[in-house]
Amino acid sequence: MWSEDMFLSFLFSPQQRKQRKLLRALTFLAVVALVAEDATPAVAAWQDLPTQPPSIPSSSGGGGRRETPPVLIGRRPIVVDLPFATAAAAVSSILGRDLSKAYAAEPAWAMEARSTVLLPRSNSVFLPRIGYSLYKTVPEQVSEGVALALVAGVRHFDCASQYGTNAEVGRVLKEYIQTGKVETRDGTIIATATSTTPQQRRNGLFLTHKVSNSDQSLSKTELQRDVLEQARVLVGGTSKTGGGNKNNRKPLLDLVMVHSPLTDKNRRISTHAALCELLDQGKIGAVGVCHFGVTPLQELVDAGLPAPSVIQLELSPFNQHADVAAWAAAHDSLLSCAAWSKLSSNDGPIQGWDILGSIAKERGMTKQQVLIRWAIQRGYLCVPRSSSQYKIERQAIQENSWDATKDFVLSDKEMTILNGLDEKIPAGQLGVKDGWEESDIVDRKWDPTTAIV
Repeated sequence: MWSEDMFLSFLFSPQQRKQRKLLRALTFLAVVALVAEDATPAVAAWQDLPTQPPSIPSSSGGGGRRETPPVLIGRRPIVVDLPFATAAAAVSSILGRDLSKAYAAEPAWAMEARSTVLLPRSNSVFLPRIGYSLYKTVPEQVSEGVALALVAGVRHFDCASQYGTNAEVGRVLKEYIQTGKVETRDGTIIATATSTTPQQRRNGLFLTHKVSNSDQSLSKTELQRDVLEQARVLVGGTSKTGGGNKNNRKPLLDLVMVHSPLTDKNRRISTHAALCELLDQGKIGAVGVCHFGVTPLQELVDAGLPAPSVIQLELSPFNQHADVAAWAAAHDSLLSCAAWSKLSSNDGPIQGWDILGSIAKERGMTKQQVLIRWAIQRGYLCVPRSSSQYKIERQAIQENSWDATKDFVLSDKEMTILNGLDEKIPAGQLGVKDGWEESDIVDRKWDPTTAIV
């Protein structure tokens, strides 16, 4: 017969096992597994939120409260703050019963309610579901953009070699880690987390780095050296700020992604394999890809490599990539929306954009907030972007954060309308260049997800 101590020791450190809220959640899941495997929890009132575990980053850089609703079984509310798949694996092991079919898919309401999600096939990495992309941000605007994002509670930063701003991003983040303060373009000092320690501030950050086409390599050693150099540029990568979960320390980089499939099969496979080795060594937290269609995705699996934890795409109501979404669901990969760009241009989905705008106006939301809520309610991650040159752009950084969007919920009718706007609008039509160059775009119908056949 299993006990609560056995159950908790399977998943958590001694410090985490002391949290009574998680104890109740795990006990609840075990009881449901024993008694009613098909029980469907319903969202109850938002109250008595659990204290956040120390290992999970919060929007305040330390401590904090999780955006997790209690659930109702009968009339008794019990807080559940654990991915269902993780709980199912634990319960299955203890009870000797396969509950994967019952709990492998986390209910949409549970995922929507949490500001972070546990990445599959990762070093226990929790990714903030809304981040801040540095795509198209010029170096002179990085400092203020990152500073405003930190003040808005954003802790997930989406960086890339191609963006050419890692050094400036690193300067701001290192200052924040060491002092808890950030400086805007005009020299204003903003205190954001001075009550926490440098280690807590670093642990609260989630850093994504994307390997450019030119950096993809047949040499695993060369590729790994380049990735670790980018970790040094972004956060320093010292023994105090990271070093890998093998030593119970935070990975040097939380997520490393291949920025595009536009190289060749051998380099794609070699690069992914090299990143998986860094994952196994605990030096990075998870491995992902960007703009991969089904063909290059299947190449990785056919080569005996793990499926990526995250697949980032030019994903919106106007191009929903049904084929890649189906592949991701079949291989337990999470989808992430790349920074939305040029959707409002004359080359964008003009009629669909007007429909989205009418929903935004009726709900008192911005168009970006509607896109964010669509992504969250579809179970996706997203990394919206905004420059910081003008006041409206600086305001957008705050408006696009988790704290500013969590209370908006699109109705089933609104989601149905948005889901019906798919016109498979390609990157070539929009003129987006996130991971590739102008010379890669063959014509207006070109898209990176269909370029490899």
